This record gives sequence, structure tokens and C-alpha cells, in this order.
Amino acid sequence: MDAGVAMSYKDFLRVQGSWAYKASLWAKVLAGRYPRFYLLSALILMLPGFCILLLFPSLVVTGAGVLVEELPKVKTMEHWLAVEIWFAILLFCLFFSQQIAQLNFPRVAGLKLSRELVPDLYSVVGSVQQLTGQLAIRDIVITDRYELRIEEIPRFGYPLLMRKTLVVGMPLLQTLSEEQFRNMLMHLFVQYAGGRFRPVHWIYRCRLWWCSYQTVLEKRRRFWFLPLRWFFSIYAPLFAALTAPSARMDVLSADGAVLEWLNDRDYFDTLKSNSIAEIFLENYFWRGIYSSVMKQTGPGKAYPRPFEKLEHVDGYLKSKEFRGKCLEAAHCAETDITSVIPSLQIRMENIGQLKLRETPLVERTAAAACLGETRKNMVSLIDKLWSSTTLVQWRAEYEKRRTNIRAVKKLSQKSRRRVLNLEEMWRYAYIAHQLRGDPWHQSLWKLFKRNVDKLWPDSLRRHHVS
Repeated sequence: MDAGVAMSYKDFLRVQGSWAYKASLWAKVLAGRYPRFYLLSALILMLPGFCILLLFPSLVVTGAGVLVEELPKVKTMEHWLAVEIWFAILLFCLFFSQQIAQLNFPRVAGLKLSRELVPDLYSVVGSVQQLTGQLAIRDIVITDRYELRIEEIPRFGYPLLMRKTLVVGMPLLQTLSEEQFRNMLMHLFVQYAGGRFRPVHWIYRCRLWWCSYQTVLEKRRRFWFLPLRWFFSIYAPLFAALTAPSARMDVLSADGAVLEWLNDRDYFDTLKSNSIAEIFLENYFWRGIYSSVMKQTGPGKAYPRPFEKLEHVDGYLKSKEFRGKCLEAAHCAETDITSVIPSLQIRMENIGQLKLRETPLVERTAAAACLGETRKNMVSLIDKLWSSTTLVQWRAEYEKRRTNIRAVKKLSQKSRRRVLNLEEMWRYAYIAHQLRGDPWHQSLWKLFKRNVDKLWPDSLRRHHVS
């Protein structure tokens, strides 16, 4: 489960009729046929984000230099006019630069862990850091999602000095072994520490940065943020859609680089266990939790504790038949165009593995090995966090979907009885696009034909047919 925000780039890609989906599909074809040209284009496309953010500080420096140079030479009214114009530009750009520097990027929603609380986890992270290169990880945060990533937050609003936070999902710790968690951590650190001179890695990181700016600017409603907000609302989803193939290239490069420290079979076992855990959680565990939650409508109903339940899930993950079924499904699955992670089949070929083989069972999870005595309390806290964030979001989306379904049914029935006005037609097309991904023009054309049928008298219709 990915950490997402409303109308992020993944939301655009999920609707197959959207322009972002078509752009992503076009980028995939271009990357396959002309990889060098595609990478060069992606690097050029990366630059506008930096240019728009650094434009105002650069104008401040330029304006200050012009004023310092021109003030001693001022003699006529024309010189004073030029100085006043540059002074106005300097003040405006200085104000805007300050506003960008004061952008407040949200912290990761999760439990921030100290070294004293989980020394074993910090020990694992430190040992991997020593092997792969010093990556300045400031904090470790545990979330309620299946994820392992590095969250980068600009310190002064600009993508120059970044504060790095290691984000670890509790479901990942509860389903993988300590060795498998260490291997995934090594892959992540190799990707960041070893990717400083890889163009695809900078593209990978920039697509995350621009989506973060889009999220932050959407919450800034003051009028002077309008140009930046409009720019990133279009640029960030488009850049993310067009650079998904390069992000997958970066993941594959890290897969090959991590074999310098790991045995290829051991790392392949980690990839297989990761795929099994993802399929189990998405297709079985969370689906069951979602169904049980949506059936509970009373105010006094007790909601499930998924992470406490996940601590005792043995039936699925201990079954060789079930693990084999999940592994086969992961092996046959094609690369999702919305994902930056290549398919299991592509990754296993990339590291030189041709056969699936059986995956060793997880006897002791990474949660048991790394969290120590705080594990029980941490599971309880993550359950509370999940109830206050993900569960609330689930219920809000469920109610919104029910409301939209009722509205689109009502408008559809209404269109069969009488003529819809323009506002009702637009509302029907919008809801149908949100629910089913129906193209706007298709819905509007259907309603337009119904309106014409209602406006055309029966006598004229019979006369036209005859």
C-alpha cells in the first residue's frame, strides 16, 4: 500500500482514459525503443522544476548586483527609473524567495523511534550504512503501510539541502525475516548512496520531490502562490508519468549493484518473500479487514486491530501451497504501468535467476528481532494510528463512493424522463469519470442524444422514420 495524497500522480495514472496514463504508456514505448533518447529527454524535463524554484533567488542576486553597479552611476532621470524598476524586482523576488523558503513540508505520519527505544533496529541500520556508504539518515519512522523508503524533506524550501528520514512499514517487519529486511535495506541504501552519478537515480528522486511540492502547494491558498500551484499541479503528475520507466531502470540498477555484498540466491529469496507478503496483504489480509470494517455501521462497534492480528497470522504464510500460489501469481504478473517497481520476472532475470524454486519460511520476523521488548506496545500504537488515519480515510472514501453512485443513478434515471440542463450533464460526466473512468466526451454525448430525443416530438420522429 503506497503512501498517497489526494489526486497524486498515481491517482492520475489509475484512470486509463486520462492524459497521464497515455503519457506513461507513450514513455514506456519510447524507453523500450530509444532508451538513450528517452533518458536525455527525461533529464531535460527534470530541469523546469529547478528553474521555477530557483528563478526568484537568482533574480535577487542579479538585482542586487545591478543595483550595486548602477547606483554610483546615477545622474539622470532615466538612470533613476532603471534603478527603481530593478529595486521593485528585487523586493518582489526577495518576498517570493522568502515564501518558498518558509514552505512547511509535512512529516511522515507514523511513530518516530529513538535509538534508546529500539537499539537493535538502529544497529541493523548502522551496519548496513557502514557497508554501503554513509547515508545521513536523521530519523526512523514506523508507519502502518507495507513500505521501505527514504523520505526527503527540503530544509529551507529548496531542493538543495535535504533531511532524510527512513520510513519502515510495520507490515514489512511483521512478514519478513531479519535477514530479508536487512537485504531490502541494503538495496535501498545502495540505490541512494551508489546512485549519485546515475542520471536515472536523480530522475527517480526528482519525481518524488516534485510530487511533494505539489502536495504542499495545494494547501497554500494565498494568491501569490497561484503560479507555483498551477505549475506543479500539471508538471508533477506529467513528470511522474513520463519518468516511470526511468525509475524502474534505477531499481534494476540497484538490484545489480547490491549483489556486490549479497549472494544472488539470498537476494532472490528476499525478492520472492517480498512479493508473497505484498500479495497476501493486498489480496487477502487488507481486503478482509476492509470488508469487516464496512459491515460495521453502528457507533458502538469495535473496530479490528489489524496489526495485532497480523502478529498471529500463520495459516497463510506458513503454507507452502499458498506461498507457491502467490509466487506464481507474482511471476506471471506484468509490470504495472503505475508502479516504479519492475515485475518479479524482470527483476529475477536482471540478477541472473531463471528458476523460482521454493522460498524459505520465515521462522522469526524482523519485528521480533529488531523491536525487542517494545514490540507489543508498538503494535498497539500502530493500531491506534491506523484507526485514526487509514480507517478514517477508508470510511470517508466509502461514503463518498456511495454518495456518487446514488447521484449518478439518480441523474441517469432523470435523463430518461426529462431534459437535463448543462450543469447536470457536467455533474454526471464528472461522477462517471471518477467512478468508472468513463471518458468525458462519451458521457456528455450519451446525455446529449437523450436530450435530443426528449426535445424531438414523437410525431416528427415517426414522420422521419417513415
